[in-house]
Amino acid sequence: MKTPIIIFIFLTVLNSCSKDDSVTTDSTGYYGKWTLVAMSGSIPNSETTGAAMEWQEFYFFNTNGTFTKSRESNSVKTSISGTYTTTIQSDGTSFELTYPNDSEIIGSCFGNKKEILLLTANNSLSNTWNFCDGPSLKYRK
Repeated sequence: MKTPIIIFIFLTVLNSCSKDDSVTTDSTGYYGKWTLVAMSGSIPNSETTGAAMEWQEFYFFNTNGTFTKSRESNSVKTSISGTYTTTIQSDGTSFELTYPNDSEIIGSCFGNKKEILLLTANNSLSNTWNFCDGPSLKYRK
C-alpha cells in the first residue's frame, strides 16, 4: 500500500515542476487595454509622460486575435482595428499587428500596414518604430 502512495506523490511532484511557457503579466495575461505611458525621441533625456505627451493612445487586445488601436491628438480621436499574432522566444514575446488599411497612427518602419510590439521583462509593451528614427513608445496595462 505504501508503494502506490509514494509513486503517486512522486508523480504529483514531478508534474508540478513542469515548464510553463505561458505569457502572463497578471491574471488576465496580455489581453485588455495597454495605455501609452511614456514617449521619447532620439535626443537623450527627451522622455515625456502623461498629459505632456504629444498624443494619448492605447491598444486593446482581444482574446480572439483582434485588437484596436486608438489615438487622441489635438482633440481628434482616431481608431483602427486589425489582427495580431504573438511569438514567444527565449528573449521574450513579440506581437505582430496587421492592419487592414493605412492609417496615420500606424507606427512602422516599413509602411507595410504592420507594427511590432515587444513585451518587456518589466511587464510593459514597447514599440520598434524607434529603430528607424520614430519615437520610442512604452505602454502599461
